[in-house]
Amino acid sequence: MYCIYYEIKKGDTLYSIGRRYNVDVGVIIKANPFINVYNLRIGDVICLPCIPRSDYTNFTTYLVREGDTLGSIIAENDINLADLLENNNIDSISLMPGTTLSMPIVGSGQVTI
Repeated sequence: MYCIYYEIKKGDTLYSIGRRYNVDVGVIIKANPFINVYNLRIGDVICLPCIPRSDYTNFTTYLVREGDTLGSIIAENDINLADLLENNNIDSISLMPGTTLSMPIVGSGQVTI
């Protein structure tokens, strides 16, 4: 299991964070037993847990663009956050434009680059 540390920002809810990073709210709550889900505070840091799927057989590359985030990349490519992290040795939520990532191909479809 991977844990990405996320800093709560204005307007964040566990639901919005979970949707953005494709992590179930129940899993977030379980990984953060001391957070008050009804009173998230700006600046608090929570763990976004994720477990790699690891059953991908094909990969392609993805060039990080200006404005890309881990959340936008996994949503665009329909993959699990842990799979992106595991295949690229990523330990930060922010990415540098121009970075090339190894991207698992989901099913028989092609990943848009």
